[in-house]
Order: sequence, then C-alpha cells, then structure tokens
Amino acid sequence: MNGTVVVMVTGSVLANGQGSHISDQRRNAEALADGLTQLFVSGRKAIVLHGNKPQVGFVLFRSELASHVLHPIPLDVCGADTQGATGYMLSMAFGNTLHDQGIARRVMCVVTQTRVEPDTPSHQVRMRSIGPFFDREKAEQYRQTRGWTIAEEPGRGYRRAVPCLQPLEIIEMDGIRQMVGAGDLVIASGGGGIPVIRNEKGRLEGLEAVVETEQVACLIGRELDAQELLMVVDRDDAFIVSGLAFEGRNELTVDELEAFLTQAATLPISAESKLRAAAQFLRQGGARVVVTTLRRLPEALTGQGGLRIHAAAGRTAGE
Repeated sequence: MNGTVVVMVTGSVLANGQGSHISDQRRNAEALADGLTQLFVSGRKAIVLHGNKPQVGFVLFRSELASHVLHPIPLDVCGADTQGATGYMLSMAFGNTLHDQGIARRVMCVVTQTRVEPDTPSHQVRMRSIGPFFDREKAEQYRQTRGWTIAEEPGRGYRRAVPCLQPLEIIEMDGIRQMVGAGDLVIASGGGGIPVIRNEKGRLEGLEAVVETEQVACLIGRELDAQELLMVVDRDDAFIVSGLAFEGRNELTVDELEAFLTQAATLPISAESKLRAAAQFLRQGGARVVVTTLRRLPEALTGQGGLRIHAAAGRTAGE
C-alpha cells in the first residue's frame, strides 16, 4: 500500500484544543477535518488514530462521582466508550468535510482491540497514571478494596497507575487493511486500542492496562506498508524545550534524530515517545514522519511547515 498515510492525533487536540465540553470536542473534530482537507482531496489511502487520555480521564471522573449509586467502569470498557464517542465525532466531521468538497469516499470507524504481551517482567513494565486525583485516605482505601496500584504526584495528590504494555497485534487488522485498500478513510485504534490478551483457551479477555498510541501507529504502519506518519499535537511546547520547534519548517534525518535522542539529557515523556516512534516508523520502512500542531496542519500538508524527519539524508519522500 505505497503512499498510505497514518495520521495520529493526540487526545489533547480533540479534548483541549478549544475546550473539553462535548460541544468543544465537536468543534475540535471539525477543525481537524478542515486541516486534513488536502489529504482527503488527494485521494491518498489513510488511517486516522487518536489518543484518548483526557477522554478516559473524564469518563473515570464521572464514574468516581457516581460511585455511590452506580457500578465502576472497567478500564477496557472505558477505552471502548471513548473510542466510540470520539470516533463518532471524527467520523461525522470527516464525512461532512468530504460532502462539502464533493468527494464520494466512505468514512469507517472501527472499535479496535490490541493484543498485548501480559507476561512482561515487572521491572520492565512502565506505569501510567490515569483518572482523577485522590487524597491519601481515599487512595489507600482503593488500594485495599480494588487492588489498585497507587502513584503519588507531589503537590497534586494520588492517582491510579496501570501498566503500559507493548502492542503485539491488532485484532481487526484484516478488516482495516481491506477498508484502507478500498480507499475508505478509516478511523481505528483510538487510544492505542483496547488492550486484550488471549487466555489459555485462546479466548480474548480485556485487560486493565494502556497502550501507547504512538507504538500502535508504528504497528499499523508496518502492517499497511505506510510511507508517511503524520502526528498532530495541540502544542509544541515540549518539543521547543528540546530544541525541535515545528511551527515553522524544521528538517532532519532519522540518523540525526537518533543522535539527538541519545544526547538529550531531559526530554518530556510526551515528546520522547513521539520522537522514538518516529525513528521506529522510519527504521521499519517508512519514508517520512511529519509532526505539526493542529493550527499549522494545512501548511504541514503542503510541505511548508512541521518537523519533518526523513529516512535518509537527501531523501524528500515525494516532496
């Protein structure tokens, strides 16, 4: 599928760009659709992944507020919840943009499961904090009654921490491949997909864990033989701190990127995960990674902006 583009949009673009209410998230989805118009018009095969960290936080906070009258929401079901809701808003926004442009192209949203490795040695497992903050007493109560792992964030309180596991397989990959190959605009693997494992009988089971959307974007990119990975973030503050601004045009090769990652002493987690995913995508056969803000997305699609990382020196991947 040469020419396929994997688009990865952070959850904060959709939840915080113009506010976090549902009406705001709808407007953010519309802004993203407007920014991606050139990609839609080009007819290139594309799949869109979105983060869901803020959205999961909202669902878990609502669940906590209602915990005295309603059952708690398991994390895998919470992931499905946010995939469906965010996917619906994106699907409508993309479909309306295609309609306005007079383009007959289907938009398909797939609630996606990601099989993960459950037996990673504990010392190798990264933990991620999720959901609302609690005081010490409530956190200790949940540690005992719900078996949660609790992490303290100094000055803010205590939160639940869950393992961030390595993705191995996209359960719905065959269907996704067929739809992308047919030219459908596919929305899939929201939040990295719902983490699942296969039990001793080969049956799927949901898992109380998270998966990095960046890693799943690389996995899907490899499965689709994608040539470009487009990452859309809400702000580039974390990258500016690292010396890699992309409101203008900034180019480097994957060799230069990996040298930068080796030398960088302190790099914000959000920036590091995206840059390491960029290197992985290129090393596995991709031609180009573009990182940009939603505000400058149209310029990035025309080659006039964004942090642009190429597979090799002098390679422009079609530019």
